[in-house]
Amino acid sequence: MTRTRDMMLSEPAALIRRMVRDLDPWSEARFPGLRKTLTDVPWMPPLELTERDNHLIMKLDLPGLQKENIDVTLGEEGLVITGERTHEAESKNNEWFTTERTYGKFYRLVPLPEGVDFKEVKATCKNGVLEITVPIPAAATKAPHKVLVEGEPEAKTVKFAA
Repeated sequence: MTRTRDMMLSEPAALIRRMVRDLDPWSEARFPGLRKTLTDVPWMPPLELTERDNHLIMKLDLPGLQKENIDVTLGEEGLVITGERTHEAESKNNEWFTTERTYGKFYRLVPLPEGVDFKEVKATCKNGVLEITVPIPAAATKAPHKVLVEGEPEAKTVKFAA
């Protein structure tokens, strides 16, 4: 069995899923639907977001997923990335089994700037990495503006005649 401290460090959501599972008989009677809500999105793949040459480039690590298990859609809220990693069905009698992999559905929402041309968005999946390129409209890109950092007012030195 995985130690609680190890779960908190590696994946905080694993601790919540374990608590829900352990408290299931108690919580289902008092809070119907809580278990379904917490287990609908059991994992969130890491996202890397960069801006380069007037493009937003997103990379998500999705090891073990095929492009058929990934859905990328554009809506009013932004770019929605969903998918599912299913459990491989394998059981052997009298063998011990443990897993640290996360299975189930995931959901990521990335807000986009105004005026993005949805037809120009491109997505590729290679070696378990989903890369999405979104062109940023010229109006949305702004030149960096240097902000002056002010400090405390300087003390004035006054000389007295002796």
